[in-house]
Amino acid sequence: MRVAAGICLLLAAMLNLFGSLGYLGGGAATTGISHLSKIAMEEAAKQEGREMSDADRQSMEVATGVGKGIGGLLMAMGIFLLVSVGILIAGAVFLFQGVNWKFILASGVVAIAAEVCGILLTTFGLSNVMGLVGGTLAIIVAMQMNKSAAPVVV
Repeated sequence: MRVAAGICLLLAAMLNLFGSLGYLGGGAATTGISHLSKIAMEEAAKQEGREMSDADRQSMEVATGVGKGIGGLLMAMGIFLLVSVGILIAGAVFLFQGVNWKFILASGVVAIAAEVCGILLTTFGLSNVMGLVGGTLAIIVAMQMNKSAAPVVV
C-alpha cells in the first residue's frame, strides 16, 4: 500500500503542477482584464464626449474590486498548489523509503486539502480523484507506520 500511495501522490503532484499554472494564469488574466475593463470604460466615455457619473464610477470600482479579488484568490490557489507539488513529491519519497510517518501524514492532509479547495473553486473532476485517493492512502499508511513504531509498554 506504501508504493500505491507514493505513486498516487506523485501523479497528484504532477496534476497539481499543471493545475497551479492554470490557476496562476487565470488569476493574472482575471486581474488584468478587470483593470483593462476599467480603462476601457473610461476611454469609451471620453470618446462619447460625456462625463462618467458618480454612480458609474462607483459601480466600475466595485466590479474592478471583485475582479481583482477573484484574480487574487485564483493566484493564491495557484501558489498553494505549487507549494503542494514539493510536499507531495517529498511525501512520496518518504513513502517509498518507509520512513518519517509524520511528514507522510502531513503530505496526505495537504493532498486532500488541495483537492477540496480545487473542488470548491471549480468543480469535481477526474483529476481530483488521484489527490483524494493518494492523500487518503498516505494518511492510512502513516497511521499504520505510527502504530508499528510505538514502543511496547510492559
